[in-house]
Amino acid sequence: MSSSNGASVGFRSAPVCKFLLGSAIGSSFLLKFPLKQHQSYFIYTHNQVFDKYQIWRVLTSKLAFLDLKDLFVCSILIYYFKIFEKRLGSRKFFSHLLGSGILSILLELVCVYLCRVFEVPLQPLPTGPLCIIYPMFVPFYCDIPRVALSHIWGVPMTGKSISYILGLQAASSSPESLLVALCGLMAGVLWRVNFLYLQSVIKVPHCLARLCNSTIGRLFNTADIYENKNHIGATLEIQRQEAMERLEQQVIWRSLQNSRGTNMGRHQPQNLVDGPGIFGGVNNNGQDGLRQRLEEDLEEAEEVSEEQVQQMVEMGFSQDQVRHALHMSNNDVSMATNFLLQQN
Repeated sequence: MSSSNGASVGFRSAPVCKFLLGSAIGSSFLLKFPLKQHQSYFIYTHNQVFDKYQIWRVLTSKLAFLDLKDLFVCSILIYYFKIFEKRLGSRKFFSHLLGSGILSILLELVCVYLCRVFEVPLQPLPTGPLCIIYPMFVPFYCDIPRVALSHIWGVPMTGKSISYILGLQAASSSPESLLVALCGLMAGVLWRVNFLYLQSVIKVPHCLARLCNSTIGRLFNTADIYENKNHIGATLEIQRQEAMERLEQQVIWRSLQNSRGTNMGRHQPQNLVDGPGIFGGVNNNGQDGLRQRLEEDLEEAEEVSEEQVQQMVEMGFSQDQVRHALHMSNNDVSMATNFLLQQN
């Protein structure tokens, strides 16, 4: 692949996520090794908060991961969730993190207080910015399309499955971790439904956003080296997933048309991937999904334009790949490009 494809990786147009990941890793390693003796200031129990009124511990506990396993898992999740910063913009994304994080912390304190009242034994809660990571699963579930990529024991796995598995791994390590995860998910739901109109109340001011961008933002901004004039979605990742779904719908539509015409004897594949979530539907005819359906329908595609072929070859793809993609997308350059990016 050419360097243009390489622009789709990393933290391009996601300085907030880059800062969040860098600060989490840096502070975690500092407290794990050279500043290990200060770890006690970054954890809290209900006695410290409600009896000794050390409210500041709630905030310091969100600054660093004291468990390196949580650091590893959440670093990957932050990398996946950078898609929302690219989609919303850094200012709106940070407002989302701030609002949902505050809700998550408040819910967490309520749960800790109830555990104290009912004398439920509770160990110190997991540390790190989990309060802003778990709420992101709500828009991730609702807004990001899923595309079946493979099957494990007959169950289709989508591009979203690994994120859910990582989140479940972090949440299931202890009862306290599960409590934090549930508070975060509830906070994500409350923010999404605009509980008490919080989305209008909690906003990063434009002046503050400009100040941050002109100061620390210079350290975390990544040059935009790739620009696509025919964007399908607001981010490259969303474009890829939406393009794959549109390709699938296009193939099914042509298949239905053919079944009413001269190819009545030909067995037509069906679309069996539906609904959001971890997994798509099950393919009842035993085939491998979209890729095989596209291959079967390739013979019926229109002839490709040589100008379009040359245009896409200059982007770094081979002629065979370009012709194949243009056939499947009915000479739609944008859709074909995104299909090629999905395959590389």
